[in-house]
Amino acid sequence: MQKYTAISLASCCMIAALSVISVSPAAGQEDYKAKYETLKRDYDNVSADRANIIQQVKGLVEANAKCQSAESEIRKAVLAQEAAAAEAKKYREQAAMLTDKVNNLETTYAGLVKERDQLKRDLDKMTLDYKVVPETQRENSRLRGDLSAAQRDLKNLQIKAKRMDEQALNDAAQMEIYRRQIKEFKKRYELAMAKNRSLEKKIEQVPAKFAEIARENKVLIKETALMHYNLGVFYTKNKEYSRAIAEFEKTAELNPNDAAAQYNLGFIYAEYLVNRPKALEHFRKFLSLVKSDDKDVDWVKKYILTWQTWEGKKPID
Repeated sequence: MQKYTAISLASCCMIAALSVISVSPAAGQEDYKAKYETLKRDYDNVSADRANIIQQVKGLVEANAKCQSAESEIRKAVLAQEAAAAEAKKYREQAAMLTDKVNNLETTYAGLVKERDQLKRDLDKMTLDYKVVPETQRENSRLRGDLSAAQRDLKNLQIKAKRMDEQALNDAAQMEIYRRQIKEFKKRYELAMAKNRSLEKKIEQVPAKFAEIARENKVLIKETALMHYNLGVFYTKNKEYSRAIAEFEKTAELNPNDAAAQYNLGFIYAEYLVNRPKALEHFRKFLSLVKSDDKDVDWVKKYILTWQTWEGKKPID
């Protein structure tokens, strides 16, 4: 609508100019030419402004589309990463079950070997004590049959154990594939974040009337920070504390006012990694951000006071 309005305005100006020329034949030829040149310059300026406005609008539309595409890619990466983590957990559980089965088979195999040796000793003893009588021969034949059956069972158990070992190797290979997929997803996520930062720089240069795009980008940053926080909680529950720390630090980088991220960092350093200087650093940041009525404030204060007292920085009351 704007471009048609601009063209109509310029056309009106030209029509008005031509009307003035038509109805004022008494004016001088030079005066008409001057007015015509002035109007022509105005028309060219209006056309240039119109083209500039159209170009800016196209650029803003493209920036918005890229923002939405980056957000979609990040969400797909998070979903895929969560699915891969669940699948990896499933295969870890299966590998543990297979390991238990192999251990049981090894125990059974050792028992069969021991029983075979005992049967052989019994056979030798019977041969010496009773010589070789028909009844002893029949007993020996039965024992040999039992020994053969035990050997067949042992061989079958060995085959099953071998198959289980191969299955365990296949499961381990599948887990490695999932770990590589998670690494690739994180790489794609980092690329998406880099594109997002580039878009932020471009948005800062857009005029104030397009500030809505910048607000949408801030929402995307908050959602990204929340995603890192959830990943930190997931890794903490799975006792992968180094990864949890990396995710919570990324949360704090994207959202410096996130008190929960600072608390979780302090708690991991205090309880699991035993790095008290780091724990004290994050707990102090937590106290500077959190409200005084938060349920964790008292525990954090007691922790800080305890280790300050132990280091001799504050006397015991």
